Amino acid sequence: MKLMGLFFLFLFLLIHTATAQSVICIDIHENGNAVWTMEEYIPLANQDEIDEWEEYIQSEESIEQYQYDIEEFRGRIEWFIILAELSSNRSMNAENFNLSYDTLNTLSGTFGIVRFSFEWMNFSRTESNKFFIGDVFPEGMILSYDNVLIINIPVGYEVETVSPDFDECDGNRLIWDGTLARSFDKGEPALVLSHEKNDMGIWMLVLVILAAVACVILFKRKKSSISGTKNNADPILGPAATEVLEDEEMIEQILIRSGGQMHQSEIVKLSGLSKSKISIVLSKMKEDGKIIKIKKGKGNIIRLVNDNQT
Repeated sequence: MKLMGLFFLFLFLLIHTATAQSVICIDIHENGNAVWTMEEYIPLANQDEIDEWEEYIQSEESIEQYQYDIEEFRGRIEWFIILAELSSNRSMNAENFNLSYDTLNTLSGTFGIVRFSFEWMNFSRTESNKFFIGDVFPEGMILSYDNVLIINIPVGYEVETVSPDFDECDGNRLIWDGTLARSFDKGEPALVLSHEKNDMGIWMLVLVILAAVACVILFKRKKSSISGTKNNADPILGPAATEVLEDEEMIEQILIRSGGQMHQSEIVKLSGLSKSKISIVLSKMKEDGKIIKIKKGKGNIIRLVNDNQT
């Protein structure tokens, strides 16, 4: 298994030059796979070096070198994955190998880039909506002075545990540049990722409670008030239907707007209250001397008394 300890060393030295910076980026996917991208940044000091680089990456020589490098890269990666399978007891394989060249202009200068990439299938172990990363590195790794390791964790996840501590966190990017540690122990870098915790569940509970309280209040008011929308288009009540009135006040308003009297059945229709409720309220109003009941046929005519007739 000591060969596995050479894994990162091979990646960093695959096309390494004395002045180049090497960056390995591991992009973790929610299905447990990971896309690996290894980039070598080669400084181009002047225009002549830039021209030579551009000429090289477009030449037949680079095409021949590409075929050699990509096959060597594929063979070594597949060998390391076999070793990772043995150490983790999980089935794995590598797909989508690629090699590309590029030129990058920055404020600090121009760089030639050699970029290797592949997809490591079943790279991380998943269990109970958590990711466990590290069992594929039985011998750990070593970062040299110009090596950088970046692990991109999936959106919606957070780091539960990590070893060794990363040097920088940029959003979902965890960065090890050797500031805190350059030598990683066996099974490192090791991470456990879990779904981000948030207060959404608490807020949903609060909203449910508030909604329940509101329903109780509305139900109680319904017994003694008129709905503002139920009779919104009624020609007698008009805009007053949007007001919440006490039962007696509501009946008085209905009678006033109908000229001081109305059939009891009409009051039931306009108020939105039940017949029994109207009967109870009218009996109370009669006892208080606010109305009189006049028997007419099978129904009653309700008439306001004294000052209420306006």
